[in-house]
Amino acid sequence: MKLLACISLCALVIASLINVAKAFEIQGRGMATLMNFDNSTISEDSLEKRKQRGTWYSGNDLKNAACYDRNGLPAYSASINSMIGAMAMKKFENCYKCMKITNKKNKKTVTVKIVDKCAGCIVNKAIDLTPAAFKKLANLDEGVIDITWKAVTCPKSQKPSYGPKKK
Repeated sequence: MKLLACISLCALVIASLINVAKAFEIQGRGMATLMNFDNSTISEDSLEKRKQRGTWYSGNDLKNAACYDRNGLPAYSASINSMIGAMAMKKFENCYKCMKITNKKNKKTVTVKIVDKCAGCIVNKAIDLTPAAFKKLANLDEGVIDITWKAVTCPKSQKPSYGPKKK
């Protein structure tokens, strides 16, 4: 009886360790990684004091960008390597605009085209980026960074290159 209890306990411990390993393996997939909650993230620059934040997203959330497949435009699905972003919008006021984003901590910059709505963002408070765009600013492990941004003229090479006809 003791042997059976010991074997059962060992099996339970092994199963728990496998589940923990799987959880670490999938960290960072899907919508924006929010934050690592260790002592290094608790400071005067806590989320409550952040003015604007940058996050990243991937997976199925990159499919069917909200700014496209309407008003006669074809559908657009980004990849993790696309230099695009998503913002919360009241309507579609930031669609097709390019934003020059600056990481406030290290001053690195990236220019992205806004092609999607960010469901988890507050209007004018955040931009959700693809992993490739986020990596130009910081390591993906940071998850959330303090940023500033400004609208700029889109470079001719900026993808996707199609949008509404200019008036």
